[in-house]
Amino acid sequence: MKWASVTVGVAGAAVPLSFLLWRTPPGVATPPASILPVLIPIAVVIPALSFGLGVAFILFGRNLIRADRPSVLSRASFVSIGWLLTNWWPHSNFHRVSEGWANLVVVDYFFHTTVIIGSCIVAVFFLTVIRERQGAGQINPSARDLASASST
Repeated sequence: MKWASVTVGVAGAAVPLSFLLWRTPPGVATPPASILPVLIPIAVVIPALSFGLGVAFILFGRNLIRADRPSVLSRASFVSIGWLLTNWWPHSNFHRVSEGWANLVVVDYFFHTTVIIGSCIVAVFFLTVIRERQGAGQINPSARDLASASST
């Protein structure tokens, strides 16, 4: 329940803050009114909800990362997951207010590159955990090892 409360509470604050922190500059192209009902959820509401879930993950998940001596990969995965959830709110808002292609390219290089790096870290963490569990006999030994699977 506390996860949902933080997620919805932060998202509820993030939606109006989107328009206060990232004021639309004069002259920036605005979408036609007919597309707003489809655009607002994906450009404002869903990123705000993801941001709220990311804040909840960081607040409540940090106790798990402190519980045992976490590896560098565990810490990097925690940071990556936090970023993967929270980055969409500023990313969408920077898209909304970017003036010109050069600014859009800067926004996309920064956000897309960091998302790709974070995703790679989480993938390596996942494969590492699966390998460790297979080695410890916690996963059915007949299950195919994802980390060494060859393409057929």
